[in-house]
Amino acid sequence: MGIDIKDRQFRSVVVLGTALAFGGMLGSLGVVGRDREGLHFSFHWSAPVLFLVGAALAVGFWRLIFRFDEGVSEDKSKRLWRAGAALLLVAVGCFLYPLRLVSPEKRLEVVLGLSSALVVLSAIGWLIFKTIRWVEEASRAEEESVDADEEGKK
Repeated sequence: MGIDIKDRQFRSVVVLGTALAFGGMLGSLGVVGRDREGLHFSFHWSAPVLFLVGAALAVGFWRLIFRFDEGVSEDKSKRLWRAGAALLLVAVGCFLYPLRLVSPEKRLEVVLGLSSALVVLSAIGWLIFKTIRWVEEASRAEEESVDADEEGKK
């Protein structure tokens, strides 16, 4: 059973894109600061290190996911859930970390805005999840009815 070239190319694009995005997210934490005039961006030695750490985390996560092609086991499933939870915590931490740079007078407004965004995005995510489940169930039901019709004709 060989790997289809399109599948390999798709996986490469997904892994590279995720690695760049996660690395960029972590790397950006090292270049943002605050001074008397407000926020400023300046190079810091931690930016490339954080970029590489983020990229490595993303690549490792995709390797775990791609191992499911070899079969699903309880150990693999637990490792994937733990890795996913860890990446989620890192992402939330990266999202909240810059709040330290917001002036105390504006902090409440920013927190309220972020909270409302979280509620809206969570609702949209839930709707997308439910829509996907509905489509999958409808597809399964359609396949079963087609299979039953074919068996009835035989």
